[in-house]
Amino acid sequence: MELILTDIELADNTTNDNTFDVWYNDKTFIAIENVKGGRTFKYKLKLPLLFIAKNHAKEILEYRLGKVTPQDELSIGDIFMHGKFIEKI
Repeated sequence: MELILTDIELADNTTNDNTFDVWYNDKTFIAIENVKGGRTFKYKLKLPLLFIAKNHAKEILEYRLGKVTPQDELSIGDIFMHGKFIEKI
């Protein structure tokens, strides 16, 4: 989830250093800023999570890490940061 928040903050140049509550529910990521009138970000996966993990893990890990070793594991944060399989809603 920390990777997701980093991406949200990088994508939104008006960010300040407030904290967010983050949820992952089925196919949807929701991040709500912990201040009065705070921002809400919603993203959804374009494909089922297990399908992405099974069929695109190497592509995502190569994008994130450059060089992939057998010990590297794919996380939801990696999928999110890759960006190809998510869309903002």
